[in-house]
Amino acid sequence: MKKKSNKYRFLACVRTLFHNPALACLPVMLAMALPVQVHANEATLPQVEQKEALAFPAGAAGRPSYVAKWQRHFEAGNNPIGEMQSGLFCSRKGDIQWNAKTAELLLPTQVMFARFRGELQKYGYPIPVPKSTPLFVEKADENVKEAPKPVDTNLQIGVVISQVLTNLCLKGNTSWSGDAYVKLEWQVFAPDQKKVIFKTTTEGLAKVRDKSMDGPISLIPVEAFAAAARNLLSDPNFALAIQTPYDSAAAAANQATPAGPSLSAPPGTPVSIDNRVSERAGSEIAKSITELRAAVVTVLANGGSGTGFYIGSSGWLLTNHHVVGEAKVVKVRMPTGRELVAEVLRVDPTRDVALLKTEAPGVRPMPLRVDEPGIGEDVYALGSPLGDTFNTTLTRGILSGVRVLKDQEFLQSDVAILPGSSGGPLLDKSGQVVGITVAGLGAKGLAGMNFFIPLASAIDKLNLQLQSQGVKKAQ
Repeated sequence: MKKKSNKYRFLACVRTLFHNPALACLPVMLAMALPVQVHANEATLPQVEQKEALAFPAGAAGRPSYVAKWQRHFEAGNNPIGEMQSGLFCSRKGDIQWNAKTAELLLPTQVMFARFRGELQKYGYPIPVPKSTPLFVEKADENVKEAPKPVDTNLQIGVVISQVLTNLCLKGNTSWSGDAYVKLEWQVFAPDQKKVIFKTTTEGLAKVRDKSMDGPISLIPVEAFAAAARNLLSDPNFALAIQTPYDSAAAAANQATPAGPSLSAPPGTPVSIDNRVSERAGSEIAKSITELRAAVVTVLANGGSGTGFYIGSSGWLLTNHHVVGEAKVVKVRMPTGRELVAEVLRVDPTRDVALLKTEAPGVRPMPLRVDEPGIGEDVYALGSPLGDTFNTTLTRGILSGVRVLKDQEFLQSDVAILPGSSGGPLLDKSGQVVGITVAGLGAKGLAGMNFFIPLASAIDKLNLQLQSQGVKKAQ
């Protein structure tokens, strides 16, 4: 019997597609125009960290966004991106090529549009409301001036599919297993500004090996796309770009812009902080501990965590510079589990302090005390040692002394601190902040050798101005 050619099988498959588009002819379509040589191995997919997508901050103002443009990169000639297989044991049938025809099969444009919109909705991001179209177009009144067209404030998202790798196995008429990897370049464009306000690159990986998925051939590659989209939503910079005001978002979220020297120098304009003096001055800290804990957050940055605390009522936070590093935007998690995006607005690396800003959190800020506590006075540390699991841990000690190390003044105390407590507040017995946790040597066997930045020094270096009282200058 004469063997059927690829051309004959392809034409037969085209006819079959009208009846069932997911039948076994798809491996033939994807393997058409393949080089004669046979590749022995599947495509090797890189490992990708799947990050936790951030919910859009509750109550934050933001602009709806949608995917407006796609681009796919193709190399000239044959571009095998993986192996097509079939049967119970996934026997090799040929290479999957990446070109204009197969790209739309593997990653259909409309399917990706809908999937991205679904991810935005899932995590509370604003999406455009469909415009209503009138049934009839009426003649305009000549005496009435035509209203100007409203400015489009919806953010347009562009995506470049820069790399795709996939191995797919058809185990039945509509049953697929395999894996897929995508690398995407994202841009957020503000049409009213005619400006790209955010750029980043994410990766996504989907593996379906131990089971099968029923549906079209695009199922597994689209899952990889969705994973890359969630990694986009895990970036606090993206949430900031969606929020208003837009110029601020552009400045903070554009990672391509290097940090200027002004970030490490004392800014010229003082930041006014409405310090709320403790209503329970002189009372025991136990009476206000619930309020105090509510103002302490876990700062998540650079793959690690530290502690921060709210000052003033407008969303200002203090923490250590080494906690945020060179990040322009970080995520903070409140004791309730609520997550907010915070801009890093001022830092002083030498003093190891940083000023952050979130939306107003709706909690009572920490009361500040700028005069130094006395030797032997009871002090308390609040922080998130060993990560978010032990957030707002309270420990007690006494002020042991005031030390000068490397020309910097520090408060010394035996109050217990552990890694993750950096950036947290040191409190007096009334719950007023007197210092900021910066380092501890107790874990290295030197009990009582824990150090804190005097609050007055941090205020001075960050050029903060307390409305309720003067600022004592650091010595």
